[in-house]
Amino acid sequence: MQKIIRNDWRREAGEPFATARILNHEIHPEGLDIDRIRFVEAGSIAPEPGVGKLVSVLRGSGTLRAAGGDRRSYRLEAGIHLYLPPGMETVLEAAPGTELLRVSAASASQARGERMLLRDETFVAACAVDGQPLRWVITAQYLSRRIFLHHDPILLSKSGNPVSWFRTTMFDVAGLPENEDGEPVFKMSYNSRTECNVCYDVDGAARVRMARHPYAKTSQGWGTWFPLDGDSTYHLNEAAGGPDEECVVDEATGTRRAFRNKHEVHIVDGQVTLCCLFDPAPTGIERHQPGSYSDYEPLSQVLGTPEYGTHRANIAKYDEMVDRLSVAKALGTLDDLRGTPQWALYLQGREAQAAAESALARSLAAGGNGRERVVARWMQSPSADARQ
Repeated sequence: MQKIIRNDWRREAGEPFATARILNHEIHPEGLDIDRIRFVEAGSIAPEPGVGKLVSVLRGSGTLRAAGGDRRSYRLEAGIHLYLPPGMETVLEAAPGTELLRVSAASASQARGERMLLRDETFVAACAVDGQPLRWVITAQYLSRRIFLHHDPILLSKSGNPVSWFRTTMFDVAGLPENEDGEPVFKMSYNSRTECNVCYDVDGAARVRMARHPYAKTSQGWGTWFPLDGDSTYHLNEAAGGPDEECVVDEATGTRRAFRNKHEVHIVDGQVTLCCLFDPAPTGIERHQPGSYSDYEPLSQVLGTPEYGTHRANIAKYDEMVDRLSVAKALGTLDDLRGTPQWALYLQGREAQAAAESALARSLAAGGNGRERVVARWMQSPSADARQ
């Protein structure tokens, strides 16, 4: 199974758009189809209504027109993400140059959610409490926009796991800890999930490499570096129970540990922005640490804990705000909600997010490795306002 997938753009005669197929539900472990859609000229596409799907607007603009009982028109732009449930008939009209990313279930049984969700990143970026970002998570290494998490009712993988959908920007590696080759890199080892990373906006020189089994704390063997650009996907497809999973049993405790999907990313003079699908979906507080081959915590270590209960309680009220304000903005009725409790929560979350990011900037500056300058361009402005 390919770990690096290159876009093969194809345009059918008479169609206003070209498509590039990325994942195939019959082959890949998530059991979902992923494709990119690029409108060469103005036109429309009618997503197949029999299955659930995610649609993200990467570039451009358009309109989603719903059929049936809901005949409203939703204005779309970059930074809007949709979940469309089975049975919902829609037509998506797009301007030239618009690009979409679509994730489709193989059958209606893989749809966890029964209603449409529309999320605008303007409001996703305003979810924070007590110095803790909930959905717009910026770290020393990357910005993770957590659009759909484990508790969000969207799609299931073929294994029955809730999947998640993030839009992530990985930053230039200048100032990060070095690997054994003496290069600063972003280190990860997703031992508890697979991840498809669809790159679409890449600046500078970017590349990724995968570790060879067996994994080692020192003298790790590596595969070749693969260059990344806006037409590449790197797929961490070593799945639980699969032939690539490496298992070790601790002789003292008898605990079984699995190792898979260890990799490094190297970015110079730029950034890599991508959309990523996790199976199973992560949740809870961010745990990646610079210099370590870190993972999102396994769900078994998160769900049911008091910390997760607090996290869910905090995020629930913001979910309602994000969903309601996002739909209002798409319908052109956002001004009607100014002065409401949802609007007040948006302003509160925006200020809390800015405060958390200011604290991060101070911490990075104290580190003395220059990371605050790399991260600065991705910080939120507390004075920014939502527009219709």
